Amino acid sequence: SLRQKLELKPSVTDLNRLVTEAIEATAFSDDIEVISDLQTLHPVMADQEQLNTVLTNLLLNASEAMERGGRIEVRTSMQENRAVLSVSDTGCGMTPAFIRDYLFRPFHTTKKKGLGIGMFQCRMIINAHGGTLQAESEPGRGTTFHIQLPLKLKAP
Repeated sequence: SLRQKLELKPSVTDLNRLVTEAIEATAFSDDIEVISDLQTLHPVMADQEQLNTVLTNLLLNASEAMERGGRIEVRTSMQENRAVLSVSDTGCGMTPAFIRDYLFRPFHTTKKKGLGIGMFQCRMIINAHGGTLQAESEPGRGTTFHIQLPLKLKAP
């Protein structure tokens, strides 16, 4: 079922509202500081439920990457005709080899209870929206995920 074409149910979406709701719905430990810097955005045509899945996954991964607390920063901005979302953490980070070879492949995980489908699914959702999902990381210093979404969906 992972390889099936994703059926989107797009609607006019306020990405900042989705980000705020995802942060509020996520249980963070007391030793994690969450900072949001949400710039004024044009609405995007997106499947809100699917984007919420992506946001929740990124926030939970960021939280789990910090065993001894730290900071999560969520930022939005506009770049040309695209909405940009970044989620950064001060966690354990990942090697370039792990990002290149395993991060977005299904059934590869570093978690004791993980299935290894979260980031694969996130990329699949963002790609279905005509967007991009990229990771930038340094071991011991943290990770940033960058999402770019077009304002309008392209016709299938």
